[in-house]
Amino acid sequence: MSETYISKVNVDLWKQEVTLEWTGTNASSQQKGPFHCTPGAGIADVNCDNVATSQKAGTDCTPKGEFPVLWRDTEFSEYPEAKWVTRFQDANRGIALHYYPRVPEYPSSHGCVRIQSLEAAKLIHDKSKNGKTIVKVHGELRPNFNNTLRRGAKGEDVKKMQRQLSNKGYTLTVDGDFGPATEAKVKQFQRDKRLVSDGICGPQTYGALFA
Repeated sequence: MSETYISKVNVDLWKQEVTLEWTGTNASSQQKGPFHCTPGAGIADVNCDNVATSQKAGTDCTPKGEFPVLWRDTEFSEYPEAKWVTRFQDANRGIALHYYPRVPEYPSSHGCVRIQSLEAAKLIHDKSKNGKTIVKVHGELRPNFNNTLRRGAKGEDVKKMQRQLSNKGYTLTVDGDFGPATEAKVKQFQRDKRLVSDGICGPQTYGALFA
């Protein structure tokens, strides 16, 4: 019989989900997720979707790529609420997967992957192996739900909102320009979800859009 442990921790930034791959004799019977998480929000004017940028210190981004687990702790001394800490990427940055009691539906950490389930964070801590378990971080970040978008807005958050509307069946051009066509689709989505149909994408509309 071979030892059963987590071979890979997959972090999907867009879905904000952690899933687990296992190796060993009892791999098929282990929990695989998904487990809800929130990644790093990034500091102002930093593009965390860029792989090279995400890996730099001082950005508050969750680094994208594949990294071995470095070591594990039961607590995070800087944040007492953080439990079952599994560190990866760069020891000097202090990046880790860990439990945290507040895990919203949008990026909100300082770079770590905060996991909503205490049991899942403990499982990753207990069943990972330093130097063998790989953490794979991939996908685009969701927009920050607190950044209200309305007609006239432009940029990456608009593109992401347009893409999610299209994914939900409200098809439109993903061009990063919040014009009349996008406003109309937002209003249609809001009506369908029984929200205030004002064409403004704020926290409530974002919440329904990414539910």
